[in-house]
Amino acid sequence: MTGNSRYLAEVLKVILPKYSKKEFFLYTNKPIHPIFQDLLGPNTKVVLESKKIPGPIYLNFVLPKRLKQDGIEVFWATIQMLPILKLPIPSYVNYHDLNFISAPETMAKWNFWQHKLLSPITLKNADKIFCLSKNTKREIATFRPDCEKKCILVYPGVSKQKLPKSKVTFPKEFFLTVGTLEPRKNINRLVDAFLDFKTKYPKDKNSLLIMGRKGWGEEGDFLYQKLKDPKIQNLGIQFIENPDDATLAEAFKQCKAFFFPSLHEGFGLPLLEAMLEDKRCVASDIPVFKEILSDKCDLYVPAKETKDWTRSFELMSGPKKSRSPKFPAKQWTWEETAKKIEEVIFQ
Repeated sequence: MTGNSRYLAEVLKVILPKYSKKEFFLYTNKPIHPIFQDLLGPNTKVVLESKKIPGPIYLNFVLPKRLKQDGIEVFWATIQMLPILKLPIPSYVNYHDLNFISAPETMAKWNFWQHKLLSPITLKNADKIFCLSKNTKREIATFRPDCEKKCILVYPGVSKQKLPKSKVTFPKEFFLTVGTLEPRKNINRLVDAFLDFKTKYPKDKNSLLIMGRKGWGEEGDFLYQKLKDPKIQNLGIQFIENPDDATLAEAFKQCKAFFFPSLHEGFGLPLLEAMLEDKRCVASDIPVFKEILSDKCDLYVPAKETKDWTRSFELMSGPKKSRSPKFPAKQWTWEETAKKIEEVIFQ
């Protein structure tokens, strides 16, 4: 469950039951993960290829044929990419970010070149572009001014789920961060800052809990091994790999504060999840986070300054404090997200 898949799954949970008389076709070149099986109902059909096909080939040469064969009337691309040849039906696309422009160093090379070459075509071919933040909308308008009128701001939502009790035992007092171990998430710098903090305050009882999965690059390999080191673990750093929803939810509920050190984000859904649990947040000083957080109770840190992250642990190490003002949960619902998408798709 990533931020992107969470966005799609939560929107589908709202839309699919509401339009029970419409047919929904879910096209994929990879099997759908078991955690999303509950989305599939009587009005949904999964179209899965019988053999492995590389993503770009599938998108441009196989998918258009499938859409025609099934008589699809509207296509919604949820992975920031449309076929090179414009489809003869209304086509909409989600845009989470323009990393290939604003943060190319955080991307794998193959992913960078794919988006650099194909994003201009996707933006041109889209009838409407769903932007997850004002920052993404601004970036698209700067990159392709002719596409600005097609952009629609559609923020993600957040909600508390009814989940079974987590079986994981958490530290007594801990800071939390979540994310894939990859360069863009900047977790290695956060770990180094926490180790510096522990060196300065060896008697401090706070732990740093990291929840996520192994990614790529230095953060995916070097950091993964680093987090397995007993010496690191003895200093209060705990890594939970591939946590389930119940464990994630309980971690947000129990943590002292939430840290989000990303170098770049399309939005930052975990910040909403933390605020919903009345947690104060410490996040990178990047434009998109200022659309979400409160200047009155949250803390912004220069993303690449380790010493400032160390200082932020010092500031948050005291008694736990609630958010003030409280998080306006009614403004951030998945129902509102789905409503804006419905208004376009079913017009």
